[in-house]
Amino acid sequence: MPNTTVLMPKLGQAMTEGSVVLWHRKDGERVEAGAVLVTVETDKATYDLEATASGTVHIIIQEGEEVPIDTVIAEIGDAPVQTASAAPVAPQAVVQHKQTSSKQRVLASPKAKRLAAQRGIDLSTLTPSGADGIISASDVENAVAAPKTPALASGSAVSGRIERERRKLIGMRKASARRVQEAWQTIPHIVQMIDLDATALRAMRKQLKQEAPAITLNDVLLHTAARVLTGLPDLNGTIQNDELVLYDGVDIGFAVGSPRGLLVPVIRRADTLSMAQLVAESQRLIEAGRTGQLGPDDMGNASLTVSNLGMFGIQAGTPVINLGEPILVFVGAVEDRPVVVNGQIVVRPMMTLSIAYDHRIADGVAASRFSQGLKQALENLESEVQSSKPVLSAVEGSKVQSLPPNPQSLTPNPQDRLGKRELHSVSAGERYEVQVHSQNHVWTLDEPNSDGGNDAGPDPVTAFLGALLSCMTIAFKAAARRRKVTIDRIEGHINATPKGHVKEIVLTLEVWSPAAEQDLKILLERAERGCYVSGVLKPEINFAVELTIHSTEAS
Repeated sequence: MPNTTVLMPKLGQAMTEGSVVLWHRKDGERVEAGAVLVTVETDKATYDLEATASGTVHIIIQEGEEVPIDTVIAEIGDAPVQTASAAPVAPQAVVQHKQTSSKQRVLASPKAKRLAAQRGIDLSTLTPSGADGIISASDVENAVAAPKTPALASGSAVSGRIERERRKLIGMRKASARRVQEAWQTIPHIVQMIDLDATALRAMRKQLKQEAPAITLNDVLLHTAARVLTGLPDLNGTIQNDELVLYDGVDIGFAVGSPRGLLVPVIRRADTLSMAQLVAESQRLIEAGRTGQLGPDDMGNASLTVSNLGMFGIQAGTPVINLGEPILVFVGAVEDRPVVVNGQIVVRPMMTLSIAYDHRIADGVAASRFSQGLKQALENLESEVQSSKPVLSAVEGSKVQSLPPNPQSLTPNPQDRLGKRELHSVSAGERYEVQVHSQNHVWTLDEPNSDGGNDAGPDPVTAFLGALLSCMTIAFKAAARRRKVTIDRIEGHINATPKGHVKEIVLTLEVWSPAAEQDLKILLERAERGCYVSGVLKPEINFAVELTIHSTEAS
């Protein structure tokens, strides 16, 4: 019975080649149909391919190698693997793959080939150390560790640059480099920079945080930009040959960092989504991007892209537009600046938007309409903040929907059910001991004997740190429960310095779990956003102390 071939799949209309990232079975091992066999990477994302048959795995294309689509990368079965089976099904692909190979065949172990590809080592330049004449992984490691002799000019001075390492660009990084270069060479860029007062934007974000902690400043920007572009339909287009192609609906991309590089997932039909729906979709895309699960339809062909680097303190920039898109909005940092208002110098939170346009689609006037419109929309968010209707209810008319369950509400008591917290404390006599009462619990705080107390309970700072440690633990477990991740045990540690007026807190969670490390790191990100006690540390929280006096007779 002939073997079943495993091909490099075509996972998108524009895909022409892909890279083998990880084999989940070793060469010669058995695999069952339906089990994950190999992870491949395209110019957009990574994908897990399942075995379509059961049998012995015969690996043909090693990890780190890039081949055209329809190339046979492995076979499954018990029949001997023929040399010709390593070639792609399509004749043209055969030629392309052979052209990337060395003219002289080099014998090397699979691990050696993988290390050489990662380190940019030409295997034909290495001499095998073993008697079998096959280059081993240790041969490659020795070549990497060997000191490089720089070229010397006359005298003892070093001439030229000393090359440390070469890394082959494959998959998304290769595609990104190619597309940025092509975009810069193809699209005539114009960049407009416009400052806006972010007072209303901050107020909007504060209200949204109270309604749903998962919402970010970026979500507000995406939602607002979609509405503004809807009113300027002639900017929602691309140039194809000698034609201007205009589109219905606003699809908005946004930049997301991932272990494989920068990704730009796209929220489809963002102009029809409520804030709640947009937040849910952006969270889905962020998680899919970080775990390598973005599909072909989740990327590319956006009406505009928003790149927010303000979190790094960057004020302005000259962004490069993505191919096939007309606009890229570069969002700068929100920072307090002196500005003139009604003839007076005042300090306001200001933000700079650097907006790049395809000059073939938007001339200076048309571009200015969008720049000015986005500025005005963001500065006038105050009217929405003051509205009696919930900001998150949805868009107008029949599309109004309530906020769906928030994937970031991690604690067992979501904010919308907590209402107002009220506590009561009592401390009688000269002792420091304080009894704190909530609805169902009573606990004691005190100072240690060394500070004049009776040590009847933890001191207030220690109690707060314990609450913070407990909150992070609970938030982590709640996130695991929602994602169906098994947690066997968690131990927490917290260090606060100095002992008096604390200025630095370091919290560590030790987790025992059978889950993958990457899944647990995602849980930590969710827990950090969902722990309400850590939110008490934020400077924007209003804190006031009032005094009520009851007169008593002197004893």
